[in-house]
Amino acid sequence: MMEKPKRDAVTDDMRVRLLANRNGKLTVQQYKDIIFAPLGTLLVLVAPLILILGARFAVLSFRVLWLVLLMGLVLLVVPLLFRARRYARAPVHFAVLNAGQSPRSFWRFWQPQVLFTPDGDALAFGSRLAPYLPLRPGQDYLVYYLKEPATHVLLSIAPADHPDAEKWRPTGLFETRYRQRARH
Repeated sequence: MMEKPKRDAVTDDMRVRLLANRNGKLTVQQYKDIIFAPLGTLLVLVAPLILILGARFAVLSFRVLWLVLLMGLVLLVVPLLFRARRYARAPVHFAVLNAGQSPRSFWRFWQPQVLFTPDGDALAFGSRLAPYLPLRPGQDYLVYYLKEPATHVLLSIAPADHPDAEKWRPTGLFETRYRQRARH
């Protein structure tokens, strides 16, 4: 009887992310996701305001309406430009981290993912730009991430014992980019 092939935990999308991150770069999708992340929250907060003020907004004269729309656009675009510049220069970090004895399950998505350094220090990943990968207790993982003031952003992750793991380790270009970006 033929044995059913085991499904690979590392998806094609994750492979693309790992190959870009190993050179110290973000993929185009990761870059767009991290820049536009605040827009979702902003839309949730602004939608009720638009519904409440919608009728009053329509009464404004055409000149005032254009001015309000222009101001809103500027208030939206300027922070996105600063965010884009910040992440274009942010160094990508790499570490081999351990999942610990009880990794967070998918159903607890509101909690940060916590991984551990070889020294036992905990790194909390409050947000992620990587597809979900179920973590096994005690397993080591290759992890690429960005450092934020309060937390870390998970860029890509793969089991350290995966057959393709050596292809996903940092390259010389990663080290060069890291040194250049860490100075800024």
